[in-house]
Amino acid sequence: MEHPGGLVIFSHAGDDMTDVFAAFHPPSAYQAMEKYLIGEVDMAGSSPDLQKADSQAKFEKAYRDLRVKLKKAGLFKASWLYYTWKCLSTLALCALSWTMVLSSDSFLVHMLAAVVLAVFWQQCGWLAHDFLHHQVFENRRLGDLAGIMIGNVWQGFDVSWWKNKHNQHHSVPNLYESQPDAADGESRARPSAASSQAGGETDRIVLRHSR
Repeated sequence: MEHPGGLVIFSHAGDDMTDVFAAFHPPSAYQAMEKYLIGEVDMAGSSPDLQKADSQAKFEKAYRDLRVKLKKAGLFKASWLYYTWKCLSTLALCALSWTMVLSSDSFLVHMLAAVVLAVFWQQCGWLAHDFLHHQVFENRRLGDLAGIMIGNVWQGFDVSWWKNKHNQHHSVPNLYESQPDAADGESRARPSAASSQAGGETDRIVLRHSR
């Protein structure tokens, strides 16, 4: 039986995946896992090599406490108004591009239409990203269908290919690229992000308004 989430399951092979599992799976996944439970690890009696340092244990507890606070504050709940506007405004960019091409024979107008179309595709990428990360719908099937429509149909890329590779990146962020052809790993793969961390005001403005 293959893992439904793809190869991301191997990114933490041999490690503690408690927090990664919680971040990637809906509550129903815990019920599905019950039949695979064969025992519980006795950390107190395990090898010293497997014991966590106090600093690591404190860090994990602080992360889990913060996650609970953020969920209670409703910060993980998507705004329907925002995503409705983003979908409509993104489609409007496509419509504007086609209108410019069909209504004019000017080379300059066609070049401007190409720029508008490029922005449409860029926005599709971020929209597909959010839907496929199940950030919008609680029902994951709806999120996948929306991601397929926006990614496969509107933008023209294989979302199953992207999701498998991108999930590996998120399971161990900023440590390695998920795959060489995914281009979604370390900050050096995104020069603008690296520059903004160094304090570039222009880069911060671009990143702030890129979505």
